[in-house]
Amino acid sequence: MNVIVLGGAGDMGSQAVETLAYCPDVRRITIADKNIPKAESLARRLTGIGPEIIVRPMDARNYNDVVEAIRGHDVAASALGPFYRFEMPLVRAAIDAGVDYISICDDWIAAKQVIEELDNLARQRGRRIIIGMGTSPGLSNLAVAYLARQMDKPLQATITVYQPPESGHGMAVLQHVLFIYGGPAPVWRQSWLEMV
Repeated sequence: MNVIVLGGAGDMGSQAVETLAYCPDVRRITIADKNIPKAESLARRLTGIGPEIIVRPMDARNYNDVVEAIRGHDVAASALGPFYRFEMPLVRAAIDAGVDYISICDDWIAAKQVIEELDNLARQRGRRIIIGMGTSPGLSNLAVAYLARQMDKPLQATITVYQPPESGHGMAVLQHVLFIYGGPAPVWRQSWLEMV
């Protein structure tokens, strides 16, 4: 499998690249990022572990550049934020490039927009788009859903996320945190979505 990691030199993206480097089914990883020195340093550190690692300069603000970067891969994995700015164009670029897409987007507004505006297009073109696969929402939600199915009658599930100040140092992390903490939070109760 050939995977391109969008934002692959960033805080979260570099972790994805490192994890993918140890996956036996991955033959090639492309680190797509604007920070070439950091991407090249990561590639050098992981060289020889398994898959071929390529660094590809990419400007996420240039739609055609993103489509060309993604084209030819099996999967585009994105950790490129802030998500309210980049998730929609990245998903659209993956669809146009004919590549499946997965991201750690935990911005509910961006996720909702992708689902409402691009779901039908992705289905028509036979593309799998999986968003929201960060820690929370993402893995924590899947764990709660799995555990709730094991119970006779779950009453409530509360997920609390602690983000230590040293957990991310990039500008995208700061913009993202200020955006998601500065507005309403969606809550799913019974069978409806409400804002609190």
